[in-house]
Amino acid sequence: MTNTEIVKGMYDAFGRGDIAALLNSLSDNADWVVHGPEVIPTVGQYKGVMEIVTFFQKVDETMDFDPFVIDKFVEQGDTVVALGSYSGRSKPLHKPFRSNWAMVFTLSGGKVSRFEEHTDTAAMAEAFTSGSQAART
Repeated sequence: MTNTEIVKGMYDAFGRGDIAALLNSLSDNADWVVHGPEVIPTVGQYKGVMEIVTFFQKVDETMDFDPFVIDKFVEQGDTVVALGSYSGRSKPLHKPFRSNWAMVFTLSGGKVSRFEEHTDTAAMAEAFTSGSQAART
């Protein structure tokens, strides 16, 4: 399997709600990083599969996506970059969000060892802020 096929399989698993299959694509000590202000519930650095499980629990508890679109994969060496967009709403406030994103996967030995998400953090923060002005990063 190519690195891109591994990453595509992870997105397929996410799309059907099979987080266990997605987690099987991670190395035991994988590093999962989501940038942005703390008002976004999923922001942070998650180290190892058990902490990454927490990330996916936060996603499930706080966000609805519709749609989650992958436009392109770019692979170079041990790195796969997925480019796409998502829209949806924050579950706590029922506020909409929309953002383009780039998700960077580093693989080693057929497993993802690092993930990093780059998104419009201002748009995401706005969906989780009760006031009219969200924290900007």
